[in-house]
Amino acid sequence: MKTTALQLILTLCLFWSSSIISAGELATDKEFLPDLLLPIPQDEEYRNYLGLTGAGGSSFSLADIKADVLLIELFSMYCPYCQKEAANVNELYQRMEEVSTQGMVVKIIGLGVANSQFEVEHFRDTYRVPFPLFPDLDKSMFKALSGAGTPSFVGCRLNGQKEKPVVVVRKAGGFYNAEHFLKELLEKSGYQRQ
Repeated sequence: MKTTALQLILTLCLFWSSSIISAGELATDKEFLPDLLLPIPQDEEYRNYLGLTGAGGSSFSLADIKADVLLIELFSMYCPYCQKEAANVNELYQRMEEVSTQGMVVKIIGLGVANSQFEVEHFRDTYRVPFPLFPDLDKSMFKALSGAGTPSFVGCRLNGQKEKPVVVVRKAGGFYNAEHFLKELLEKSGYQRQ
């Protein structure tokens, strides 16, 4: 009788622990990119880069960007680490442009955390940033993206209209090597470089 009761307890414990593991695995399956709205850039070159057709000043969603993979840089004009990392980020942009001619499209945008339009433009001009930057003066986008300081990066697979964009990479701080970071971003997005 004691053996049967002990076997029953062990069986229930194993069943209970396996159901906890399964529920935990399901909960962390996918992290969807939050729905964020940004103003369509006035600059035609930036609109073309993002693949946007609307008029400058109207709004667009990150899911509207014509790309397979999107990297969002969270930066601040006042952040010395962002300033130091700017050359690496510009190199990453160049490598993304090269990869985008090989069948997949990879884009990058920047969000100036607690920065005004003037501060974002100052950062762009000072560090010759070639991709679109947007102010996030009230830090609402930073919070929605669960930002972890500046600089930090959120990479996502956009999926077109099939499903919501999925976050595949989060990186706090600098990445120091553009080629390695791009490889990680593409692999976690499900793409292999040719």
